[in-house]
Amino acid sequence: MESLYSALIPDATVKVQAQIATVLSAFPESIVRRVAIFGGIVRALKPRERYYEVSPALQRLGIDVDGWPAPPAGLFVVEERTVYLRSRSPMTIAHEFGHAIDCALGRGVYLSGVNPGIRKAFRDARCFVTPYAATGLDEYFAESIRAFVEVNDASSHWPKATKARLQSADPAMYEIVESLLSCAT
Repeated sequence: MESLYSALIPDATVKVQAQIATVLSAFPESIVRRVAIFGGIVRALKPRERYYEVSPALQRLGIDVDGWPAPPAGLFVVEERTVYLRSRSPMTIAHEFGHAIDCALGRGVYLSGVNPGIRKAFRDARCFVTPYAATGLDEYFAESIRAFVEVNDASSHWPKATKARLQSADPAMYEIVESLLSCAT
């Protein structure tokens, strides 16, 4: 597994790599490997480093997310297949890795955007595993994945995202995630 994490988290210190790998170990090894095979990368920003400075796609497109009123704690850039992390909180790492899984399973596009079953589950949902899951298909997918692997931050004010909560709130998405994570080999 160490070589897998070295491939996924190539530009980090040993300490940062271990911190991120600890969170990624909550995911099935087969899905972590699938993201790595697809070319996924996790990159932790250094203190005061900006997304715009490290992402060629954001530079080319002129997107300065660092200038937003509330810059994101993490960011996944589909074109680069890269998770960028300003925060190394477990919740942020797991959520952003959920986007990497979405992209790897969709072979370069978000599976959540093109899969009829996921789109229907989102459209029909009356309750969401977290408030953020209700904001869009990609966030719905990432938060559902995070709930399935039960990664949370002790300091978060949001309800704990767990398998049981996902199954109770959104049984259709629970079944989809369970199927995707068990068939990822």
